[in-house]
Amino acid sequence: MEDMARKIDAHDVADWFINRIDRRMGEVITTDVVHRLLYFAQAWYLANTGHEMFEEEFEAWGTGPIIPAIYERFERMDVASLPDIENSRTIKGSKLEMLECIQRDYGCYMPFKLDELAKEPGGPWHTARKGLAPLAPSDRVIPKTAMKSFYREKIKDAA
Repeated sequence: MEDMARKIDAHDVADWFINRIDRRMGEVITTDVVHRLLYFAQAWYLANTGHEMFEEEFEAWGTGPIIPAIYERFERMDVASLPDIENSRTIKGSKLEMLECIQRDYGCYMPFKLDELAKEPGGPWHTARKGLAPLAPSDRVIPKTAMKSFYREKIKDAA
């Protein structure tokens, strides 16, 4: 019940991912990587719990799944490396467990691989962009129901 009572938003989750990299070891994180990690966190949380991790919606941009407010927040920053986020909120419980899994399972990939995984043919992003040119602008929302069912199917296939 703790997770249901305490709302977090996409900014909290983005901050969590940004603050997890080891800058002393030369690790960097870009806005594209943050968006892909947010996407996988939301998708897998929906698939595993039936609940959203955060309320914000993803749009099916030509470059991949994007949350416009996150894009606007970071668009003027150096794309090569986002800085640590001061005063970020604490995330607990099943949401924290999911973020740790996403960081472990997806954080090792290069941006092009994360794009490939997020844009999987037949997946929610791909379906939301049906009929659009590859890089055509779009504000089409990627339905959370599509994310949940697509990633639940992956869980069933893995069992």
